[in-house]
Amino acid sequence: MDQFREGQVIDERYTVVRRLGRGGMGEVYLVEDAESGEQRALKTLRSKYLNSNHAKARFIREATTARQLTHPGIVGIYSAGQWEGILYYTMDYVEGKSLRQWMHQRGRLDIGSTVRILCLVADALAHAHRMTIHRDLSPENVMVLGDGSIRILDFGLAKVDDKFKNLTMLGINLGKIAYIAPEQHQDASRVDKRADIYPLGVMFFEMLTGRRPELGDKISRICPGLPREADVFLSKAMARNPIDRFPSVQVFQSELLALYQRIRDWEIKRKTLHMRLWLAIVNFFDKIRIRKVL
Repeated sequence: MDQFREGQVIDERYTVVRRLGRGGMGEVYLVEDAESGEQRALKTLRSKYLNSNHAKARFIREATTARQLTHPGIVGIYSAGQWEGILYYTMDYVEGKSLRQWMHQRGRLDIGSTVRILCLVADALAHAHRMTIHRDLSPENVMVLGDGSIRILDFGLAKVDDKFKNLTMLGINLGKIAYIAPEQHQDASRVDKRADIYPLGVMFFEMLTGRRPELGDKISRICPGLPREADVFLSKAMARNPIDRFPSVQVFQSELLALYQRIRDWEIKRKTLHMRLWLAIVNFFDKIRIRKVL
């Protein structure tokens, strides 16, 4: 049985309200928790994966890893178990939209919105990097809530220094290719926290341009309102060699904020220059009119 029906009680505790969605490996349901009285999201592993040790290990690792992370930008995990042969765990019910849906609805985002969201993601990652690496970061795994906050989902591919450290094959196959750092394609088991910085660079480009970057792209050409410093920032975030990348998400965040301040200063100077030019033109024609009157 892969699907639960409305009103069904799971493990004598969780009453199914409705199905929230379906992923490649399982279903997600909105449930009422009889013990806490709260609504939770309940995620299951589809039965066809129950014979796959890799799939089960990934599912267990996702719950185990996320449960150790306590941060407002990371979805909290509450319980995990097995019921009638189905693996499940419960987590925060987040009312919001994925960053992918958000971008589809809004189109290109302005620099202010882009910086705010990526800084929140970087802050949550900084906490996660104390013990793990996400390795599957993408717009699908970032939720944007109605109050503007974010939540990072899906630590199923996370690299942790524990009994799951050798689980890499499944991660490579299931990761979103466009957001995976080059070194992760070569050897996913040996990547470090800089692998999570690469997808932040991809998302920076995508949020501002409406598409993923291609070889030779200059974001300052696609977005004329951005200075060349934005190209330098992006090349650092998306450097193919992790040695050339920002060394941590904290540095990424600080450099992003510095870039935003430079962009703001640049816009102010440009507006001031335009205003001065306009005033000079107005003054010039005023003088001509005065001379004609005289």
